[in-house]
Amino acid sequence: GPAVALAEGDPLRTLELSFLSLSGVDDSVSPRTLCDISQEFSFVEWGVNFRAEKQGKEPRYASLSWLRQLQEEIDRRQQTGKFAPIHFAAHLGGEYCVDVLKGDTSLVRTLWEDYGFLRIHLCPTRSHGVNSSQLKKYVSSLKSVIVALPQVEFVLLVSKETRALTFQLMNDCQPNLAFFYDAEEIALHGSAPKSPGGTSAGGGANGEKNGHRPAGELPKRPPPCPHPGIHCGYGGGLTVDNLTDELRRIAKVVSTPRRPVWVDLESGLRSNGLGRPHEFDLGKAWACIRTVFDLDL
Repeated sequence: GPAVALAEGDPLRTLELSFLSLSGVDDSVSPRTLCDISQEFSFVEWGVNFRAEKQGKEPRYASLSWLRQLQEEIDRRQQTGKFAPIHFAAHLGGEYCVDVLKGDTSLVRTLWEDYGFLRIHLCPTRSHGVNSSQLKKYVSSLKSVIVALPQVEFVLLVSKETRALTFQLMNDCQPNLAFFYDAEEIALHGSAPKSPGGTSAGGGANGEKNGHRPAGELPKRPPPCPHPGIHCGYGGGLTVDNLTDELRRIAKVVSTPRRPVWVDLESGLRSNGLGRPHEFDLGKAWACIRTVFDLDL
């Protein structure tokens, strides 16, 4: 049973966590270490950010040589046979994301075949370097990619900016489609239109202009999409300190017992070393793993 005793009516008792996604891994942490942790804790997924102009140049973006090391490490483990599946997700922004929207399967195929990435996050928003004003025209081309690669789960960021895509994809739902609710994106742009076809003026209200909530205001956790076949995830505003409380809030909105959801941390896993701002912090990652393990989710 859980190391943490949960009260009788605690929503956490019915929360089914598919993954704890720890994202923005970079060159400060070795691929070998990540694989070692994954072999011990199968619920951990590592999120790797891809954006051509930032790769290896900014924190949160691993270098291409790091990705090669990762590939070698995974190959080595597969050959020894002592290999539990290791979960990696690619978070695509910028041109990489647009290429997939346009129907190009080559990058996703490479990530799946050569690196074993099982999930692909598409982040078609301005904050991820994508012009989101014309997303509607990509519905059928994106769908062709999702259909062509049934072994990969495609995760789409759900926000007011992406609704032209998400509404359409929900209507004719593929089994490998997932939705991700990011409280930081919701703070920027809202999660749903305020009026049919209309938009609320100027992004988020209450001084939420840059994805920063007013002090003391909790991150928004909308209920998951009503379609039960769509795997849903939550992120934004999660830290080591609030993880248990936020998991409880998410469990409340999910409300369907045992409907699997995942949570994703990125900003909450950074620290500022000397001259190395926003570096991936393995200590914080461990603390989150411990929390989830102790709650027996």
